[in-house]
Amino acid sequence: MIFLLLYFVNGCTTIIAENTNHLLLMYITKVMLMPLLAIYFYVQTREIKQYLHLYLALFFSWWGDIFLMFIRSGEVNSLVKNFFILGLISFLIGHVNYILHFLKEISRPFKDTLIGKKTYLLAPFLLFVLLLLKLLFPGLGSMKLPVTIYALVIVAMAVTALNRKEIVSNASFWLVFIGAILFVFSDSCIAINRFYQPFVEARVVIMSTYIVAQFCLVKGIVYTKKV
Repeated sequence: MIFLLLYFVNGCTTIIAENTNHLLLMYITKVMLMPLLAIYFYVQTREIKQYLHLYLALFFSWWGDIFLMFIRSGEVNSLVKNFFILGLISFLIGHVNYILHFLKEISRPFKDTLIGKKTYLLAPFLLFVLLLLKLLFPGLGSMKLPVTIYALVIVAMAVTALNRKEIVSNASFWLVFIGAILFVFSDSCIAINRFYQPFVEARVVIMSTYIVAQFCLVKGIVYTKKV
């Protein structure tokens, strides 16, 4: 539990440091977020091999944090673009690993899962992707393809989280699903702030939802272990 407390204290410090432009403090605290969450998860489960995809998701999220923390609002140059692309790739790999972990948990034929039985549940997710991309496309330029791929993958992660319903406990399902939706929201805010229209308190909104999202995903998987 101490590592979970440290995670949230560190997360709050990161948000404050980012919002007040204390960059050195932010650089120190932000890189500690995912390691603290990974340590918490290990203490709770005492297993690595069974949860390899989860650890990989946190590892690549950690790299995503590192790359994106060097990007400040309003900066536009080749170095910033490269950092953004590296961050995008890192988080993309992280989401793919979350998907792989959820698929491992589901471990049943698709036709026997929630989405397999009620395919119409995909409609809100597809509508969200279409509306988001329609909003972003005019400002994406050369980033159209990578952002489209990323949007599809992160929504696929949320869909896969939804597909765990009736397979894991209610606590595990809801925590993971809420975490997935918050992750989609956080990443969408990054895209809107960068490619459509910067908005007030973007850093606070993005980081707070991201921190809670990662916690919910990890805690939900911990509850799976305890079923």
